[in-house]
Amino acid sequence: MKRVVPFLSLSLLLANSVVAAAEKQPELSTYDARYEVQRGGSNYGEALRALVRDDSGRYQLENETEISFLFLSDVRRYASTFGFSDGRVEPQTFAFKRSGTGRNKGIRVRFDTVAKQVIDVEAEAPLPVTWHAGLLDEASMLEQLRYELQHTDAQDFSFQIIDDKGNNDVQKFRRGAIEQLSLPYGDIAALKVERVRESKKRETMYWFAPELDYVLVKMQQRKEGDEVATLLLQQLD
Repeated sequence: MKRVVPFLSLSLLLANSVVAAAEKQPELSTYDARYEVQRGGSNYGEALRALVRDDSGRYQLENETEISFLFLSDVRRYASTFGFSDGRVEPQTFAFKRSGTGRNKGIRVRFDTVAKQVIDVEAEAPLPVTWHAGLLDEASMLEQLRYELQHTDAQDFSFQIIDDKGNNDVQKFRRGAIEQLSLPYGDIAALKVERVRESKKRETMYWFAPELDYVLVKMQQRKEGDEVATLLLQQLD
């Protein structure tokens, strides 16, 4: 005999399926990473990058790099708060501050998705920038890249961002190969990603570890072939 499922029971089954599917949507894993900053194999400074998620579901990202070389010093702090839905980072606030040798500088903005504006918090006025769908800030952009590396097979990536000067920018990346790295943290396999630039004078390479939920484990910057700085993962919680 053919079994008839009551309409109410069928509705409950469908509703439960929708809830289960929503619960299975991937999220960003949180972490607290500490790095050594090296140059020419010598200690050059330290860096940290931490991502936490509060009870409301909002993510808070902190990124700080402190470099000392002879009588020069440079401290850079990036902070971003954002939501995350359907695989997309949704920035809410972004702050950057640079201090040390030379002129200090900084910026604090919030993203007004209703008015489609980026607001300078100090001036309480919109920045003269162009709003784009999926607009990111310079700090949270790496979390979007990290997610897409983990959950898509894409080889090339392009992001519209607001940079640390409060300007529009487009940053592009290309997926590379898995490499074996020897880090202060230990030996680990990591995916190499190249930042794609029009000029080859500056190079920036990133390495993300699949076994660590694609957390950034190494970054290297070079200018005209010479190493500027290299970040190496030292500790991860």
